[in-house]
Amino acid sequence: MMPPKPPIIWTTPPRGSVLVLAPHPDDETLACGGAIALHAAQGDPVTVVIATDGAAGDPEGHYHRADYPVLRQAESRSAAEILGVTSIEFWGYPDGRLAGAADLTDRLADGLRRIQPTLLYHPSTLEIHADHWALAMAVDRARESHRSLVAAYAYEIWATVQPTHLLDITAVWELKRKAAEQYQSQLRYNDYLHKIAGLNAYRAFYLPSARYVEAFQAG
Repeated sequence: MMPPKPPIIWTTPPRGSVLVLAPHPDDETLACGGAIALHAAQGDPVTVVIATDGAAGDPEGHYHRADYPVLRQAESRSAAEILGVTSIEFWGYPDGRLAGAADLTDRLADGLRRIQPTLLYHPSTLEIHADHWALAMAVDRARESHRSLVAAYAYEIWATVQPTHLLDITAVWELKRKAAEQYQSQLRYNDYLHKIAGLNAYRAFYLPSARYVEAFQAG
């Protein structure tokens, strides 16, 4: 048995147009907000697609049900502006039921053809959240049908990946933190700032010169 290869260290991300696929509003920031900010800083166009409406994110009913998806979109737009996102799309699938979206794979394939990204960031098939996993599986199917040359990288959020690439996000950590703070509707339920800071700090094990690192798995 061969020993594992050490991850490739990125001090800056690869150049090119970027597509980020997020299951819910906030996943794009928590999972790869540092990468987004660094891409934007070097002039790469970044498109973010939010797959679901996020309507299940208020289980205690703090917000008016009809207005809540609009609020989550507004939080996403605020975070996107901070990170330097070029454009953002909301596909509006029902939150918590993404696995039942019969047209998701075709829509993703159409999106790849339309946007023509050089780099794709997406959830991992190792994810333990049902919507995250469903989007990851649909991405795999869409890429098979699209036959594109896009370089795809799975990010980590609810589950870790086997990292092939590590990105030092120390220089843009405060931007990522500020963007995550826009999701007040979610932070009232869960201290995502503390938890994602812990994950990104843990990944600095591989890169002692960094304080915060995002990990990705190429595939």
